[in-house]
Amino acid sequence: MDRFQITEEWIAQAYRFELDMSSNDPAISSHTGAKRFSWNYMLDLINEQYRAREQFRIIAQRQGASHDEAISFAEKACAIPYLVEMNEKHKKDHEAKIAAGKRKSSEYHPVSEWCPWSMESMRYIWNRVKDEVAPWWKENSKECYSSAFEGLARAFKNYFDYRDGKRKGAPVGWPKYKKRSGRQSVGFTTGGIDILDRHHVRLPVIGACRVKESTDKLRLKIMAGDARILRATLVDEGGKTYVSFGTLVRREVKTTNLTNDFPCQVGGHDVGITKLITSSDGSVVENPHASKQVKKKISRYQRRMDRQHRVASPKCYNPDGTHISGTCHWKDRSIRARENQTRLQKSYARAVRIRKDTIHKASYHAATTNAVNVVEDLKVEQMGRKGHGKRAFNRVQHDATLAEFHRQLAYKHSWYGSQLWLAAWWYGSSKTCSKCKTKKVNLSRSARIFCCDNCGLTIDRDLNAAKNLQALAELACVCILAQISTGTPVDWSKIPIRPFGWEPDRNTRSSRGCARAGGKKTNGGERKTARSDLQNEAVTAFDREAVILVGVGG
Repeated sequence: MDRFQITEEWIAQAYRFELDMSSNDPAISSHTGAKRFSWNYMLDLINEQYRAREQFRIIAQRQGASHDEAISFAEKACAIPYLVEMNEKHKKDHEAKIAAGKRKSSEYHPVSEWCPWSMESMRYIWNRVKDEVAPWWKENSKECYSSAFEGLARAFKNYFDYRDGKRKGAPVGWPKYKKRSGRQSVGFTTGGIDILDRHHVRLPVIGACRVKESTDKLRLKIMAGDARILRATLVDEGGKTYVSFGTLVRREVKTTNLTNDFPCQVGGHDVGITKLITSSDGSVVENPHASKQVKKKISRYQRRMDRQHRVASPKCYNPDGTHISGTCHWKDRSIRARENQTRLQKSYARAVRIRKDTIHKASYHAATTNAVNVVEDLKVEQMGRKGHGKRAFNRVQHDATLAEFHRQLAYKHSWYGSQLWLAAWWYGSSKTCSKCKTKKVNLSRSARIFCCDNCGLTIDRDLNAAKNLQALAELACVCILAQISTGTPVDWSKIPIRPFGWEPDRNTRSSRGCARAGGKKTNGGERKTARSDLQNEAVTAFDREAVILVGVGG
C-alpha cells in the first residue's frame, strides 16, 4: 500500500452529523463522565502539588534560605514519584539511542517532577493510578482519558503563555473543574473510527451509531480516496448529540478566470445590527434576531426552573429569597426538572443554529458570486457601548455575531477561487460619501440615512458604507501596479486596505510608549513603528512581498 502523501491540494475540513440517540444513552454518558472524572482528578492533583510547593517554599525562606534555594527545596520535597521514575526511564532511553547512533548527542531536558503540566506526564501518572482511583476505566475507550489530558495540558499552556505575554487576546485564567451541566465532548484519534454506510458511523467501544442525515458528502469522498479521517469528536450540547469528523480533504486548486467565472467582479460588504449584511450591489441580509425568537421560551423555562429549584432544594436560598454564594446543593433533580432543563438547552441551541445558518448562506453567496470581496476588519471586542443603553446595545451586538461573517469568508474564499481584502478598522466607511468622498465629522449611530453636505447625496447608511468598501479595491489595484512597476513592496499599514493574511510588524514599540519612557524620537531610534517618519526608507519599505503575493492570489 502506498504511503499517504499530503500535498497542497489537501485542506483541513470538519463534517458534523447529528446522532439519532440522546445524551442519556449509557455509552455516551459513560464516556463523557470518564473524561470529566479524569480531568478533575488530574487538576485536583496539580492544585494540591501547587499548594504544597508554596507551603514548603515559605517554610524554607523562613528558615533563612534564599529564593532560589527555597524553590529548589520545595520542588524536591513535592516531587511526584511517578514523574521521577519517568525521567529516569527517558534518560536511559536517551543515552541508549545516543550510544546506538540513532540520535545525535544533545542535552536531555527532564519534565517537571513536582507537577505534571504536559499531556505525557498526566497520562504516565494516570496509567499507574487508574486501577486504584477508577477501577471501572476499562468500560470506556482509552481515548476519553487522553482527550481530557490533552485539553487540560492545552489549558495550562494557554494560561502560562498569557501570563508570560506570549499569547494575545482575551485574558486566560487558571483551568477550572468540569461540571455535569453544559457542553460535554470526547475526542477519538485511534481505534475503530469509520463511516459504515449512509446512516451509520462507528466509534471506539461505543460501536455503531445511527445519524439522522446522510453521510454521503464524506463517505463518497473517502471511498474515492479524496478524504481521510484524522479525528472524531463526540459532542453533547443543546440537548442533542453530534459526532464531528476532522478530516483532510482533497480540493482541486482552481485556476479561476475572474472575468468569466463570477457574475460580479468586486463586492463590498458592510455588517451591522439593523441589517446584518449590506452588499454594494444592493442586496441585504436581514438580521434574524435569533435571541429574540427564543426569548419567550427561555424566560418561561427559566422561571419554571427557579420554582423547581426553590421547592426541591430550599437550603440553597437565604431567608430573604436570594441564592447563597458558593456551591449549589440542588443535585438530585426530578424527571420534570431534567426535562425542563433539556428544553432550555434546546432553546439556546436553536438560537445558535439560526445565527450559523444565516451567516453560512450569506458567506457562501458572497464567495461564489464576487471575484473580490472587501469587508471591514472590525475590532468587535472594543465596540461595546458604555453609559446609557449599554446593556441593550451590547446584547444585540453579541446576538448579531459581527465577526463571524469575516471568519467564514476567510476560508471560503480559497475554496471557491475568489479573493478577500480587508479594510482597516480605522477607515471611516460610514462617514465618507461614496460619491464625492467627503468625510463627515460626526455621524450618530441612530442616523440610518446618510446625507452629504457637499454634493447632496442621500443614501442608506449601510449601502453607502458598502460602496465605499467596494471602491477600496481600486486603491489596492493601484498599489499592486506600483509595486510591480517599481519593485518596492507596499506598506499596507499606511493605506486603508490590505490583502487577507498580511499582518503588520508588531515587534516594535509604539511612539506613544517611547515618548512616555523618554526615548529618542529621531529616525533610527526606539520610535521605529509602522507609522514612523516617511523619509526613512528602511522603515517604510517592509519586506512583505511574499505574503502580499499569496494574499493577492487568493
